[in-house]
Amino acid sequence: MISGIIMASGYSRRMNQNKLLLKYKGKTLIETILDTFLRIDFLEKILVTREEEILQLGKNNGFITIENKHADKGISESIKLGIQASNDCDGYMFFTVDQPLLDENIINKLMKVFHQDPSYIIVPRHKGRRGSPVVFPRKFKKDLLGLEGDTGGKSIINKYLSQVRFVEIDDEKSLFDVDTKEDYEKLLEWDGAAYDI
Repeated sequence: MISGIIMASGYSRRMNQNKLLLKYKGKTLIETILDTFLRIDFLEKILVTREEEILQLGKNNGFITIENKHADKGISESIKLGIQASNDCDGYMFFTVDQPLLDENIINKLMKVFHQDPSYIIVPRHKGRRGSPVVFPRKFKKDLLGLEGDTGGKSIINKYLSQVRFVEIDDEKSLFDVDTKEDYEKLLEWDGAAYDI
């Protein structure tokens, strides 16, 4: 089984506002990923965040919630806290909050490939461009816990490329992440929506 870990401790510096609370189809981005998570058969659903409002939202939805008191240390801190909160599992699947078009079909496809051989790191890819979420087998737990600063799993993927299985994703939009106001505007254009940024 896989533990699903949502990393929601960032500062949205490129957005200049909290992107967790941006609206898309009547919900915030954090609500969108939580709703998607609830439809997935994870061993555990873990939410790591630094904000009380988001912690409470996770608790209300039955998530294991972890307060990140050292979010300033970078993404590595969220990864470590998520792993430490997880019980014995076959692997860890890491999510960001800024992919509102990611659906359960993509997630289940990645999980299915992982379960075929749970020794491989599973990475979604579209036309050569890697994306998220990524599944790390538990044998990489020590490497993940050894990360420092604003360094995520990409360094481990690059180090162990021979142990990576890429899963081709046809729909580019499903891997689209919202990092800037321009990204958010593009998202809303696709949907034909209009919200104040």
